[in-house]
Amino acid sequence: MENNKYHILIVEDDKEIRDGVEIYLKNQGYQVWKAANGKEGLEIVAQEEIHLAILDIMMPVMDGLTLARTCRERNALPAFIMLTSFEEFDYIKQAMGAGVVDYLVKLDLTPENLQTALAKAAEKVKKERALLGELSAQENLAESVRSYQERFFVRLYAGLFPDEAALEQPLQHMELNLASDAYLVASCEIIANTALTPAQQLKLSFSCGRMLETTLQNYLPCYVTGADAMRCNVLFCLTDAQCQKYRTVLRPLLERASQILYNYFTVRLLWAVGRPTGSLLGLARRCRENAHLQPLLTVEQPIQFVEVNEGDATAGKMQVVAQVQEYVKNHLSEKLTLADVAGGLKFSPHH
Repeated sequence: MENNKYHILIVEDDKEIRDGVEIYLKNQGYQVWKAANGKEGLEIVAQEEIHLAILDIMMPVMDGLTLARTCRERNALPAFIMLTSFEEFDYIKQAMGAGVVDYLVKLDLTPENLQTALAKAAEKVKKERALLGELSAQENLAESVRSYQERFFVRLYAGLFPDEAALEQPLQHMELNLASDAYLVASCEIIANTALTPAQQLKLSFSCGRMLETTLQNYLPCYVTGADAMRCNVLFCLTDAQCQKYRTVLRPLLERASQILYNYFTVRLLWAVGRPTGSLLGLARRCRENAHLQPLLTVEQPIQFVEVNEGDATAGKMQVVAQVQEYVKNHLSEKLTLADVAGGLKFSPHH
């Protein structure tokens, strides 16, 4: 995006600094809005199309960190540059997980380091705009192909292909290279830190899926497919050597991807990681096993692996746990006892 199309918000309680940054940005061709505190800045973000913001980290009424976090929760702004002083250095560390791409010490503020920070922020805006679907005509064609690929994976995970021969034609027509020694599906649940409307959930889920695939493909061949509003499945293609130590291979990758998505979208990811299989047709059963494991995931233990000998043997136990969790969630306003829950699910209290 050219400079004259970038909309920048300056939120700074020091008028001299605020006006000085505004003059520099306008001379560079940027469109600029100004506010004296975070509350005023939030009102501008709600009314105008702002692409990035330069924020003073310490301000009256609402500080820059609170403004950044509020905007991220609302998916309103992708990128921030923080203005700080030397004594606020420890405080700035908290901001680096709220969409902040750089910080500038006010006493050292120069056109050169401001321009460097703006270039960083512009790159982040560009990536996020692509993730949110603002694509060229050529990219839209690629998206059409991708929609067919998604349908293929939905059918594959549901077990709707009768045999290997039925897979041949779809694979030839959809530019999918799934030749591999082994396959593994990791099922991911996206946990937002704020309440979202259904439309916001879909938008966030789509963006997270795109970033997940981009990140993980740097390490392993994989495909990310949406499962529902806030869930997706990641198919990994593994070599025999990777398959032998798949837990060691995958855990650090999933941890890294989870941290990156938290930094961008402030979401937590919960991972149910399935068992490897040598056949694409075997993935449907693996997805069912993942579904039994998913209710056991927590933010404290966000990555869990289906046990090698588990399979369907403990599926019934996991299903019971899932039913109990669902029952309790649906009766939170009541004073529940063990007997109440057991009776509601037609189990014995001992069981």
